[in-house]
Amino acid sequence: MKAIDALGGQRPLRAEQFAERAYAYALNPLRNPLKAIMDRCPSVEETPPLLGIFNDIPWHKFRESEAHAWAKAGYLWIVNDAEHSQWEGYYGREQNAAEGRLGLLAVQRLPREALSAHGDAYQLGARATLRPYGTTVADAEAYFRSVNFPVPGRATPYDRGGYPVRTGDRTMMFTPDELRRAETEVQGWIQFETREYIMDRKIRDQVLDLMVQQGRNKACGFVGPFDAILREGDLPEINDAVNELFRTAAKLGIHTGRVVGSGSMEDPKDIEDAMVVAIENGARLISVHPLTSDMTYRGAAAMAEPFFRACERCGF
Repeated sequence: MKAIDALGGQRPLRAEQFAERAYAYALNPLRNPLKAIMDRCPSVEETPPLLGIFNDIPWHKFRESEAHAWAKAGYLWIVNDAEHSQWEGYYGREQNAAEGRLGLLAVQRLPREALSAHGDAYQLGARATLRPYGTTVADAEAYFRSVNFPVPGRATPYDRGGYPVRTGDRTMMFTPDELRRAETEVQGWIQFETREYIMDRKIRDQVLDLMVQQGRNKACGFVGPFDAILREGDLPEINDAVNELFRTAAKLGIHTGRVVGSGSMEDPKDIEDAMVVAIENGARLISVHPLTSDMTYRGAAAMAEPFFRACERCGF
């Protein structure tokens, strides 16, 4: 599968692709469009890179027309950031439904202190959550308990709580068995952004093993290089450790990725080259570094550029 095939064969997306995505969502609003792509691929190596972006637009400022533009441009997953944006980034049912109809995976990033909020984010329509700043295996264990229903008779204080979900015709899944059968497509994303998770191979490998135990394509990893450098300094070995993480995870069948680009890497060619390095090392979840709120200015600036070049050519 090529990257363009993951979008539906055309970019920018056409009306027929949007119709197919909306139809799939109407049939099953509990589906995970990104996991569906992963499930079609035999291995991480054969999975095409999947483009995403971090969303800092407050939920009460969100417009479906903007999300439509994200999807049309080729984005497939959106991290709605309630870690750094706090309550303004905590997307609700209507916002998540809008992203779902457009074929976008809504990933709800939450603060490191969150537990119950992960399961509650699924109730609001997010199909994945992102757990930041883990440093121990116990952190990862508690997180994965919080995104899974308890094993009967062996419940822990961390397990996901029970609350009914609805199918496409709004039938309520109101028994434990119905709930478990309906909620099979949610994912838990672990953020690798600390020395312990990136550079300590023993802890890293234990966390990866735990991710494998969640089931095929049920857990993903995402590297936050900005936080890693902020916490540890600009160590040259961090990049090598990140690429080793990608390779190790890919062999285990775990999809991972990273933000590519930064304030010191704005040249499109440099970003493209860095993306190639990440992809060749096994990364498949590739995020651009600008945030969604940056798109308005960047688009406006690109549209204005021919005018000012024309002015210069005419001596003005």
